[in-house]
Amino acid sequence: MPALRKILNLVDDVSSVNYGIWHAAMATASELHENHGIESWLLSRNFDASFREEDFPLLKTRKLDSLNEKAAEKLFAEFNPEECIVASHGCWQFPTRWGAIALKMGFRWVYTPHGMLEPWSMRQKIWKKLPYFYLVEKRLAAKSSLVRAVGKPEWENLLQHFPSALLIPNGIYKRNLVLSENRTRQASFLFLARLHHKKNVIPLAKAWLRISTGLRKDFKLRIAGTDDGEKEKLLHFMDQHPDSGIEFLGPVFGQAKEKLLAECRFYILPSQSEGFPTSVVEAAGAGLLPLISRGCNFPELLEAGGGMDCGMDEDSIQIALEKAMYLSESETDEMQARAQQLIAEKYLWEQIAGGQADAYSRLAYPKKI
Repeated sequence: MPALRKILNLVDDVSSVNYGIWHAAMATASELHENHGIESWLLSRNFDASFREEDFPLLKTRKLDSLNEKAAEKLFAEFNPEECIVASHGCWQFPTRWGAIALKMGFRWVYTPHGMLEPWSMRQKIWKKLPYFYLVEKRLAAKSSLVRAVGKPEWENLLQHFPSALLIPNGIYKRNLVLSENRTRQASFLFLARLHHKKNVIPLAKAWLRISTGLRKDFKLRIAGTDDGEKEKLLHFMDQHPDSGIEFLGPVFGQAKEKLLAECRFYILPSQSEGFPTSVVEAAGAGLLPLISRGCNFPELLEAGGGMDCGMDEDSIQIALEKAMYLSESETDEMQARAQQLIAEKYLWEQIAGGQADAYSRLAYPKKI
């Protein structure tokens, strides 16, 4: 079998709102190139300021002017299917259609939905998604060379539709695994994610305000992220409660994000649904104690005793916040150490790239159509 030399990654939108997906798709680019001789490409119809080429020096990019079938065929004709894989990221948009076209042209195709087929996500606009899933999306994806899950619960759910689905998780870079102690950090809880209603940022703010002033006065809730529909509601809530101890920082990337992670003690994400949130892995690796919901799809962290279940409603979020506030330094340090050990053993991009290269290299070529 010819060696795998290139991965063409198809992403609908390379923007701050879609940061989690496109960044996870590109995170192994340098490792794949340097240690496995595989070149990564990022193809999309849109690139905004959140994508900086200097962050991915070994990555090739291509902005797509047209998304029709002829444009796909013309682009794929530039590459050799015997040394190239096409990887589509997300659902419902052109990457799935283009992946199917690539398959017909003799390429191997890896389909990665990134949590978009999780039960909660499928219930949103179900009247629209469900028919399209069974009539189009599933029919195309079922023909792919590999369906990839990025988290264990997602993998278990995908197996119901795609029996050969494979788990290859998201992670962080080894350099971002920072050992530090609580006593050097501010008494802050950090929410760092898109301001989308599924992330439950408004229930979090309301739960925060329900905590007694006497307990809450020594802590801050810092909220950072790109607006995806909830910013106006959050700012209105903060205006109504100016002494709440809630701070809104807006979008944070790069060194500013690393500085923010270094300053806070706890990370909280009471999300309704995720594929696998890299932000939780980043926070745990940076030494924060994560408070996450089951919807975050990271039960391994809770099972390892490296995090707390914060639930998804105001009552459970409030209880988790108060419990964290009462933790001693030694208790917090112990949980953080367990979280970091888990990340170091299983969730480093350097390790994940090896599994990715091995799995993709072993894929069978499609039958001639």
